[in-house]
Amino acid sequence: MPYRSLVLVSAALCAVAAVLPVNAHHSFAASFTDERIMREGVVERYVFRNPHVLLYIAVTDDDGASETWMVEGSSATGLRSAGWSADTLSSGDHVRINGRAGRNNRPMISMESVAVLDPESKIVLRDLPLENFADSREPAEILSLSLTRADGLPNLTGTWGRGRGRPAFFDHRAPPFNEAGAAMQAEWDPANDPQVACEDPTLIRQAGFTPHPVRIEQFDDRVVLSYEEYGGVRTIHFDGRDAGQPDDDHLKLGRSTARYEGDRLIIESTHITAGPTGTPGHRLTDRVTTVETYRRLDDPTQGPMVEMEMIIDDPGHLYEPWEMVWKKLYQENYEFIEVECHTPYLG
Repeated sequence: MPYRSLVLVSAALCAVAAVLPVNAHHSFAASFTDERIMREGVVERYVFRNPHVLLYIAVTDDDGASETWMVEGSSATGLRSAGWSADTLSSGDHVRINGRAGRNNRPMISMESVAVLDPESKIVLRDLPLENFADSREPAEILSLSLTRADGLPNLTGTWGRGRGRPAFFDHRAPPFNEAGAAMQAEWDPANDPQVACEDPTLIRQAGFTPHPVRIEQFDDRVVLSYEEYGGVRTIHFDGRDAGQPDDDHLKLGRSTARYEGDRLIIESTHITAGPTGTPGHRLTDRVTTVETYRRLDDPTQGPMVEMEMIIDDPGHLYEPWEMVWKKLYQENYEFIEVECHTPYLG
């Protein structure tokens, strides 16, 4: 039975988590304050991409001067489940945005509500939903997928993610920080998150913390894992050629080796670059190692799913192992949304 940390999340971290939007790739506190504002403007550019849906709108002040504002929403993956697409908005649309003001007086606003207006009367033509609706699938439509392949190995091939209206399936417990790790976490400022600057994430953040779909491909000599969030891809051979040697450089996604044990796929990784493991920070050192275990499950009310358990060891910042768990549902004919990261707008 994998170790499950009993360390409680601190009140500060709970407060941060309470204001995070679903599927954000960094904390909105990195770019925005708690002040609520409203802006109206004309859409100059609409970006329906991960990690965030963005609008650039021309806002005209009382003196007639125009300024371009950046509007940052949650992920395209999340908004697609609410009915959004690349055609939801167009250049020239008049919109009213309610949200939080940008830090340091930047011309930015978070996307907490979006209304499309008639340009003359300013009457609301349509309000755009920002949350997904209940899953409309009937029980008879639940998919079926064999737990094992013809060769007896677990059948993990496919795209696995969150269905419409489904729970996030996270079991992310607070890291058991030692003194050094706790001191580092106490200094965490969301504005310093590397993902704000569009840097690639480290392994734990990409493979363990992500709420987005994961695609698994099984081959005779390797397994390939692709991630919608951040666009990461890992190719891991079974013969150990991808495992790290003592003098090898560290990589964002580490150096890994894979094997099957009964009905499970096991991936062990070392040589992982130091960095934050999620939106709350939780930075680990470059001494971190991970063991991922993937197995197939079936749920009679939700269908085929994959469970991933990641055991994380870091003698630099943890006093004992830390575990992350996710379960993701089979997504038939799912298409990844492309990644186009934009750094915070400076005007």
